[in-house]
Amino acid sequence: MRGIEEQGALGSAVAVPLRLPATPSTLYDCASITKPLITGTLIMQAVAEGKVRLDDAFEGIPLRQLLTHTSGLKAWLPLYAMGDSLTAIREHGRESEPGTRVIYSDLNFVLLYLLAERVFGDYVRAAEERIFQRLALRDTLFRPGPQWKPRIAATEWSQRWEMTMCADRNVEFSGFRRGLIWGETHDGNSHHHGGTAGNAGLFSTAADVLHIARGWLDGTLVPRGLFEEATRNYTAGMEENRGLGWQLSARGHAATGVLSERAFGHTGFTGTSVWIEPERDRIMVLLTNRVHPCATSVAMQRIRGEFHRLALM
Repeated sequence: MRGIEEQGALGSAVAVPLRLPATPSTLYDCASITKPLITGTLIMQAVAEGKVRLDDAFEGIPLRQLLTHTSGLKAWLPLYAMGDSLTAIREHGRESEPGTRVIYSDLNFVLLYLLAERVFGDYVRAAEERIFQRLALRDTLFRPGPQWKPRIAATEWSQRWEMTMCADRNVEFSGFRRGLIWGETHDGNSHHHGGTAGNAGLFSTAADVLHIARGWLDGTLVPRGLFEEATRNYTAGMEENRGLGWQLSARGHAATGVLSERAFGHTGFTGTSVWIEPERDRIMVLLTNRVHPCATSVAMQRIRGEFHRLALM
């Protein structure tokens, strides 16, 4: 795998209440690409070391189903408004029969986060020791302190998106953050858990995200055999093509239609994505703060598709 061939930055890392330009050294709230890059990596490392097996169940759900989003759990719950997260998922999380469909769900990775905590003792420390330090990453972390703030891209002005999601579900919650969310995880459930719940919370630069992805390809993070297992399709004929923690390429999809069938990657709500094209020796990382200052509808999949098309020229 080659090094970085091209990188650049456009626009603003912060637009209001002041303006700071985006640069290649800007850190972004990675949102859901935390799922495969960190949580998925830790779970696969636990499998490689014999600490867990993919056919083991956690809270009665096989790890394969959690990793492939075929557990039958709902896409999302405002766990921060529901007391204990594990109890809330047990009592309110079920939507469909396990193994029958793909429902892309944060709840799957909250459970995997709780499992990683049991296996390794501390999720963040495990990520630091097993991923960040192993790859000598300098610009990747959870829970950034105030000294990092000038380098971080801001996200939403208050939690208006999740306020609406709660209102739509008739959930009352008085603890929403007010003002600009800047330097702390945008995701409400990850914030509630102190900076990550396994589904989000990672802060990183595009270069460091590329290095984590490359750690999958070159065997630094996950053994080759498990890499092959993680990137094959477990959900043929279902709503989406899913590997273990990874989304797989889909022909005709706006974001991935230009990629080969062997491509795999993931996206994040804040406007992030990482896609790996093994056949063409490419890793494509796009980090944006599309929710800043307001989380409105943006055609991110079309933007990602055009980005991938240009990157593969």
